[in-house]
Amino acid sequence: MRTRSFSFRFIVMLLCLMAAMFSLTAGGSKDASAPEANMEVGEDGIAWKQFAGSTLRLGMNKHEYTEAVKHVIAEFEEKTGIDVVIEEYAQDEFMTKRLVDLSSGAGTYDIVMMDSVCTQAAQAGWIENLDEWYERTDLYNAEEYNPSDIAPSWKLSFTVNDHLYAIPVSGEKQILYYRADLFDEYGIKVPETFDEVYEAAKFFKEIMPAGILVRGQKIHTVSNCTGVIWSYGGKIADSLDYNYAVFNSPEGVAGADMFTTLAREFGPTGIENYTWYECVADFQQGKAAMFLDMSVFMPQMEDPEASAVAGKVGYAPMPAGPAGSKPTGGAWAISMSSASRNKEAAWMLMAWLTGPETSAKMAAYNAVASRVSVLSSDAVKENFPADWLAALQAALAVEVEETTFPTISRNEEYLDTIGTAFNSLIQQKQDVQAVLDDAAAKVTALFELEKK
Repeated sequence: MRTRSFSFRFIVMLLCLMAAMFSLTAGGSKDASAPEANMEVGEDGIAWKQFAGSTLRLGMNKHEYTEAVKHVIAEFEEKTGIDVVIEEYAQDEFMTKRLVDLSSGAGTYDIVMMDSVCTQAAQAGWIENLDEWYERTDLYNAEEYNPSDIAPSWKLSFTVNDHLYAIPVSGEKQILYYRADLFDEYGIKVPETFDEVYEAAKFFKEIMPAGILVRGQKIHTVSNCTGVIWSYGGKIADSLDYNYAVFNSPEGVAGADMFTTLAREFGPTGIENYTWYECVADFQQGKAAMFLDMSVFMPQMEDPEASAVAGKVGYAPMPAGPAGSKPTGGAWAISMSSASRNKEAAWMLMAWLTGPETSAKMAAYNAVASRVSVLSSDAVKENFPADWLAALQAALAVEVEETTFPTISRNEEYLDTIGTAFNSLIQQKQDVQAVLDDAAAKVTALFELEKK
């Protein structure tokens, strides 16, 4: 009896299981990532609520772009039902946390801000190849996205083996910030060349804490000094194949000498420890007559709540050297961690943040953008200084042979090596040729390791 009863129950269970399987498959197979049938789909064909209840974590550098994200993120959360947690850190701390998280595969962050470490991260498999995600038209409005509008030169910095690994979000170019009120008061001509910058910095150093501000802290010097080397006719490497370093050429030495002399002779006390944070703070407080750095800091200078010089700042193109004005510049970007557990939701956010509509809203807030159309939009023209926009557009029109940072996997080592040389020259007057010869030999060795 027991055996017959067990067999009957088994047959009933089997029939029920088969019926359940039939009901699941009767409507055809269903992709695991597709939205539920009863989920509302927008006019753009996207089921924006398909990941409602999930959480995305963003690892961010303290930056104007991060402030712009905060300005719009509530709209995305309401639209999707996704919670977004932004963790931001000062640049050096951010770089350390990002490296640890990506290299360990911990997946703490779904999305991270990306810079010159992109090549290393891509080759190591730490971040996603985004070409494949652009094909996911169920997650973003591909018809309106227009990826060609994102500045091509900035995308190049995040392209590895012909694949895009990060989307540029904040384009930057070197310009000259100057105290327009003080230049008028003392009858000083706005510098157009580095020789004129030298003379103006020398004059203002006599009457205020700093004639000029530039980044002096080791790796931070590279962002600024590279453009000066280019403007003097020098280059960092022989070619984009990176066979050997050439920034120790006579032209490179002259450019590095000008940059480090400006910092050492006419900068504030302790400039060898200055990142852009300290530079921005000093300029906001009226402690310097000039600031040579990236265009992205303009909103901070014009913020009346944070800046004592708001409304008193002028903006000019990058000064020219013997080879002309060749500003450095690049972009911050956003990447998706390969260890993310929420990749589809992460791509939805990345595409939304970098799409034309959201990009325009962010640019109207603080002029942060990487889309060409947005940078020349009426919203930007109406809301921000005309001389700033003219200086930025002049910089964008300049073609240079190199990227700001070599697209190699050992970029961190490169920054440390060349940055140490510039920092050393800022701290004390030395034989520039000898210092750069030593640094160039070490960088060439890095290039050789890259090819092995």
